[in-house]
Amino acid sequence: MIGRYKIEIYNAAVHYFLTVQRNITVLRGDSASGKSELIRLLEEYNRSRTSSGITLICDRVCSVLTAEDWESRLSDMSGRIIFIDEGNDFVRTKRFAEKIKGSDNYYVIINRDSLSDLPYSINEIYGLRESDRSKYKNAEQVYNEMYQLYAPFSDFPFEADHVITEDSGSGFAFFSAAFPGITHASKGKSNILQCLREANLHGEKCVAIVDGAAFGSEMDKIYSWLKANPHNAIFAPESFEYLILSSGVVEVPAGILSRTYQFADSCKYLSWEQFYTDYLIQTTRKTNHAYQKSMLNSFYTTKGSMSKILRQMPNNLKICRVSDNSVR
Repeated sequence: MIGRYKIEIYNAAVHYFLTVQRNITVLRGDSASGKSELIRLLEEYNRSRTSSGITLICDRVCSVLTAEDWESRLSDMSGRIIFIDEGNDFVRTKRFAEKIKGSDNYYVIINRDSLSDLPYSINEIYGLRESDRSKYKNAEQVYNEMYQLYAPFSDFPFEADHVITEDSGSGFAFFSAAFPGITHASKGKSNILQCLREANLHGEKCVAIVDGAAFGSEMDKIYSWLKANPHNAIFAPESFEYLILSSGVVEVPAGILSRTYQFADSCKYLSWEQFYTDYLIQTTRKTNHAYQKSMLNSFYTTKGSMSKILRQMPNNLKICRVSDNSVR
């Protein structure tokens, strides 16, 4: 399944506006934020359609999946946007993660916990809130809309003297070349927080660079820790491959990056990080700058390539180079 879909559902009392564009969207909100009412409206609409007094506008069928016979019911669903309310513990299981791998559905999961077995994006974690009624004509309804909870990088200036990368492959090789002596690999997203803590004990001002497209499950604990330790930061672009593709080092049609939802088929890619990696590998396969995930081609660490890729990092992020005492 590909595409970006707007979902509008309402009755005489409430009106919801949502947009989904990846295979997994996580929706959060405090009690009384409207999450349960959203599920109730969807269930009632699917039972009674227009006689329910509910209107649903979407180019895809929107269904609700509950714990009862969820595996067999899911097997019969195709090309849908599937909503799962909080309290359905099966979403935390490895079996659920296996079942949705290669699925041609999109999933909107209402859950306040981290889902460690699912590679969802930090950009697809949303809260649900009541919106400004002045934007709409009918003031009798309560309007609810999504808002993004996390950003790829803080808006505030930050200067680091230590860099942690998520993996030990090409991304680590690049940043080690860019910032020699101060770059270390965590060897997995679940180790990022521990690496930040260890660097913090040594008084280092550290930035962790992670693949935002699949880092969603780690964001709660990372953000909570960063609030208490503001001299550390996290930079979460979609992936290292995304930085390369957006840099101009490799020629890429503009739509690949600006409209990834039209190309990253959920049947083939569980996350956009996988799509960007595959696209970069296939695009450069028969060139002198063939890309590999595990070993970085020296083309990407030439002065010109490195400069272009580093320009994709936030302007308010500065990293001290110990070797020459300069700052990027």
